[in-house]
Amino acid sequence: MKTYKNKSLKKYNTFNIDVKAKYFVELESKEECLNVLDKYKDEKILILGDGSNVLFVNDWDGIVLKPVFKGIKMVKETKNTVLLEVAAGEVWDTFVRWCVKNDYAGVENLVGIPGRVGGIVAQNIAAYGQNATDTLTNITVIELATKKEITLKPEECGYEYRRTNFKSIWRDKYLITSATFELKKNNKEFELSYHERAGRYGSIKGELETFATEPYTIRDLMEATLRQRDKRLPHLDEWGTCGSFFENPVVTVEKYNELAAKVEDLQSYPVEDLSYNVSTEDLLKKHEYVKIPAGRLLDELGWKGKMDGNVGVSPSHALCVVTNKKATGKEVIAFVEKMKEDVRKNYGIELTSEVRVIK
Repeated sequence: MKTYKNKSLKKYNTFNIDVKAKYFVELESKEECLNVLDKYKDEKILILGDGSNVLFVNDWDGIVLKPVFKGIKMVKETKNTVLLEVAAGEVWDTFVRWCVKNDYAGVENLVGIPGRVGGIVAQNIAAYGQNATDTLTNITVIELATKKEITLKPEECGYEYRRTNFKSIWRDKYLITSATFELKKNNKEFELSYHERAGRYGSIKGELETFATEPYTIRDLMEATLRQRDKRLPHLDEWGTCGSFFENPVVTVEKYNELAAKVEDLQSYPVEDLSYNVSTEDLLKKHEYVKIPAGRLLDELGWKGKMDGNVGVSPSHALCVVTNKKATGKEVIAFVEKMKEDVRKNYGIELTSEVRVIK
């Protein structure tokens, strides 16, 4: 273990913002974590995965802990399931592809998402009809104040759509060391419900039909998801970005109907998770609130592909703020505020950042 002083974080965040950390250390084991907590007990702590959901505005006047410990452990195996404990430092995309290679189903639609397993669990990612919590059974953490190891159940962690206690009341209180997932073996039924209205980005089912035939395999599902992501999301080798910058807003059914009269093909989803299986008619009848796509509102206002100096919006998706990898955090914030004001002015909606802004 080596601790760095005044370490540039440019290559440790996907916006490529060039700020410095007073101290920086990559942790390769739980023991190293405990040693660092003892040595730097008076420093404020920032836990950083791959920096794929953070925007740095200023230097970090404290210590950055980056867990990189690895390992996938088979906890239990039955005829139809496997229970896998995965170290927090494992790269999420590598883990998903490993699962697909071994025919373990349940996370294949979450392929291609940047970040480490610890960050994925803390963020509660969701994509293409799958939620990270669909297969999550428990999380092991170190409580930073007491240096005790604790095991948490998902129901204790405040999981909602892309929201968790780790992102709010527990922020930098726990360091996630591992997560355990229950995946299916010999699975023949896959999550195919993802679609966009009016064929804007197509659907998983439609993508599959372009290159595969039924019965579909888990490898087919992964490939279809990767093709969908390639069509609609910016590439990290080309842009500085955290992908989707804003949360999808929750509105009343009355507000949805008002917006749907202005915005053609405006979709709606259940509030509690990412699901495409509920029809709009049933959703509006049975619920008081619905979730709507922030990207559709921004697209309607002409933000897709707009650039202003070093910052802009992806030409393929209006929800994705991008940079030319030369922008400062302050430039990104200034640009984002203009997007928020436009939506506020035209639709009466207050967009909330999904990306953590670190000032």
